[in-house]
Amino acid sequence: VIEPLPALKKIPIWSQHANIHLLSNHRIEWIQHILTEISPYIKSVTISGEAGCCKPESDIYLKVGQYLNKKQTLFVDDQEKNLKEANNLGWNTILADKQGFWVEKVICSL
Repeated sequence: VIEPLPALKKIPIWSQHANIHLLSNHRIEWIQHILTEISPYIKSVTISGEAGCCKPESDIYLKVGQYLNKKQTLFVDDQEKNLKEANNLGWNTILADKQGFWVEKVICSL
C-alpha cells in the first residue's frame, strides 16, 4: 500500500488559493484510498495507468495540460527528469526534496 506524503494534509488549504490537479505515475487502485481523501479539493486527476502514458513522456503532460492555465501552473515532482517537459510547456516547476523544504516554496507561490 502506498502511503501518502505529509504534504497531502496541506491540499485542503492550498485548494483555497489554487486549482489543484494531480498527475501521477501509478495505477488507480494503488492510490484510490488517497484520492478519496483529497477528491473534494482537486480539479482533475491524471493517472498514468489510465492515461496509457507516463511521466516524463510529453503525452501525459499534454493530457493534464488541457485543464491548466500554463502561465499560472506550478508543477511539483520528486524526480528532476519529470520537470523537464513541464518546463518545456512553460509551467513553473519545483523539485520536491525529501526534507520537505519544497512545501515552503509552494506556500510562497500562492
